[in-house]
Amino acid sequence: MDTKITERVTNDPYAKLLGMSVDEIAEGFAKVSMNVTDNMLNIHGTANGGVIFSLADAAFAIASNTYEQQAVGINVNMNFIAAGFSNDRLIAVAKEVSKNSKLGFYNMEVRNEHDQLIATADGMVYRKNKINA
Repeated sequence: MDTKITERVTNDPYAKLLGMSVDEIAEGFAKVSMNVTDNMLNIHGTANGGVIFSLADAAFAIASNTYEQQAVGINVNMNFIAAGFSNDRLIAVAKEVSKNSKLGFYNMEVRNEHDQLIATADGMVYRKNKINA
């Protein structure tokens, strides 16, 4: 596993803006969480879909970049299952399903602190150059 991944992802300005926390990283795996705040709500008073997507995308990006090869997302499909609410703690887990030298496929789940399924997603990355040390 690329040992610099933790340093790179903990300095992500967008993840910092949303208050994301990187909870766990392993090869092809990541767990990321955040609290839903009032400024993340939509017109229905529930967590904005973009916020939920951003959390899943962060886990996806981390999991797919745990190797010494740069990976960039080329497709993500998300299914919203239940609403998130203000003060919920959302937890996204990304798991690698398959990987080769050019492509990787990942499943993501977003759950709240009560283990209720909020959203699922599938994503594919394209693997580029080796990451410079």
